[in-house]
Amino acid sequence: MSNSEHKKFLLADNLKAIAVSFLSVVLVSAALGLLMFSVIKEHEKDRAKDILSNVNMVFKDAETALDYLNASPYYSCSEDNLNEMRRTLFRSRFVKEIGFFGDGKLLCSTYLGLLKQPIDEAIPDFVTSLGDAFWINTPLELFDNQSKGTIAKRGRYNAVLDMDAVIGLNFSQDWALFYKADELFHMAGNASLMPQSAGGGIAKLDTSYFSLSLIKCDKYYSSTCLSVVSDQGRIFNTHKGKLVLFVCVMLMTAALSHMLTFNYLRRRRSLESRISRGLKSGKFYCLYQPFVILKSGEVVGCEVLSRFEDEFGPIYPDEFIPQVKELGKTWEFTTVMIESAMIALNENKDIPEGFKVSFNLFPSDFMKDELLDLDWVLTMNDKNFKLVLEITEDEQLATGSAVKHIKALKSRGFWMAIDDFGVGYSNLSQLKSLKCEFLKIDRSFVMDMEDHSIRSSLIPHIVSIADELRVTLIAEGVENTEQCQELVNMNVEYGQGWLFGKPQTVENLANTIELSSQTH
Repeated sequence: MSNSEHKKFLLADNLKAIAVSFLSVVLVSAALGLLMFSVIKEHEKDRAKDILSNVNMVFKDAETALDYLNASPYYSCSEDNLNEMRRTLFRSRFVKEIGFFGDGKLLCSTYLGLLKQPIDEAIPDFVTSLGDAFWINTPLELFDNQSKGTIAKRGRYNAVLDMDAVIGLNFSQDWALFYKADELFHMAGNASLMPQSAGGGIAKLDTSYFSLSLIKCDKYYSSTCLSVVSDQGRIFNTHKGKLVLFVCVMLMTAALSHMLTFNYLRRRRSLESRISRGLKSGKFYCLYQPFVILKSGEVVGCEVLSRFEDEFGPIYPDEFIPQVKELGKTWEFTTVMIESAMIALNENKDIPEGFKVSFNLFPSDFMKDELLDLDWVLTMNDKNFKLVLEITEDEQLATGSAVKHIKALKSRGFWMAIDDFGVGYSNLSQLKSLKCEFLKIDRSFVMDMEDHSIRSSLIPHIVSIADELRVTLIAEGVENTEQCQELVNMNVEYGQGWLFGKPQTVENLANTIELSSQTH
């Protein structure tokens, strides 16, 4: 891969990683946003419950005190009545003052005692279904009307309720406490936040899942309700720690997702990853280089060559062959190539029967018992091809198991060829034990023929060895007619190289065979 292509893929990977990180941030933000919103909403519900619970405590305390006094046998502002009122006030937590009424007038109270001039009872702001009268934010006589409070009256007694301490009436509220009857009566909080009455009921606020507005009513005092329209500033101050954490998580998500995606894409483009995937997804394919009878030029066989190309481009054999070895996938690679070639050659009607088809095998595979399972290749051999297994010279071929496996394959009808002969480890004794049908003269000898180098002068000696072993020679790398003629003069029978055809598709191989048959 060129430097410009490498930069192009790096840029593409980076853009993909940015896109994935953006998508990850969006998804994580949505998930965490929903979670945070749920937490905030539950917090607001709990806050509303706390306010109602505090109101409930005040009302129950006042109810207990007023019920107790109304059950007493006092119908005038006697000293005993005043004393009982004061004892009841002392026992109460949320009642600040108790007054006694007679004939619609306030006659006495725990703080003022017996009034010299009774006070007429004012019209209440509302009366509950139980007959309790309420005065909301009304001036208090005991403070010379300088202070205001909530007053509840039941029977002969009323009570000034200490609601400030429990629901914070002196602070800015984003809620409103109200009494629900045929009409809605404001009791505490921000009166502008009260819901509108509709048909004797409540026109509900927007209480959808994504709304922080809600209406809750007390379980015991079911007509006492709370309307909440949460203040955004208060919510931000309350949960700003969570918001900071949220931003940090977003930044970490963006960085981590980008890093993981970019590294994944880079690993995906590595040789190891591409080759592993390629074996599974058919990215390896076969080309076929013909070999001919040198004297006549007739095409009598071909060598199956492996090639690779995926979405990132081609990988050349000098790169992927070592990687296949390193991955330990030589046998998997070999079977994929053999199967692919046999299918293609059998299906093409112009490839003649009895054609020589040569496959390259790794020397290490000849040490494996799986090599003996090549019978499936014979079952695919519909055209009775002469199947040649090429082995590059290697010291591993000298082992007893390799020799045994080669003999077993030969007994089943496979032919054997030593590839790149002259540059490896083979010796005369080893060649005799292998009993191969072909020796392939390495291309380096042929290429040096025109210079009459020492290497090219060894070809006659190779011919002598072949004659002694009674094996057939195939010269590789034949590129011009001068080389071809000189090899013929040396009694080399077959040749292979660009002079006769480059590695090509099976369709082009069929055309090459046809052209050679027409000229001979």
